[in-house]
Amino acid sequence: MKSLREHVIIAGFGVGGRFIAEYLESHGLAYVVVELNAETCAAQRALGVPVVEGDISEEAVLREAGVLTARVLALAIPDEKAALRATERANAIRPEIHIVASTRYTSTGLEALRLGADEVIVAEQAVAQEFYRRIAAHFAQASVQSKAS
Repeated sequence: MKSLREHVIIAGFGVGGRFIAEYLESHGLAYVVVELNAETCAAQRALGVPVVEGDISEEAVLREAGVLTARVLALAIPDEKAALRATERANAIRPEIHIVASTRYTSTGLEALRLGADEVIVAEQAVAQEFYRRIAAHFAQASVQSKAS
């Protein structure tokens, strides 16, 4: 991973991490995956994906993934406490890295921002926004249909 520069570190290779990787690949951008699951790591390595097996909240793992030369750290992991630790450690090692953290709750998202995240994606807010969008679309469609009758 030492040869990577201006890459994205994707922590977690679940649905969110895979979407990030697809986007980066489609745009020819370099990335490295950090993942705890050994089977996922082995499968991705077999496909040629650069992978670091370990806990992103550990300084040694951050360094192995290239935190000193990366452009973005995308924390797409379900463990909010690990995401907070990783945010704090990455920010301490390299304050200029752009950190995007995923959290489940708004309160944790606010804590991630306090610890140095540049952007936070909060699951409960995303769900609320999607409910709003779908219910508003339903009523807009019902209104159009009632005017047409």
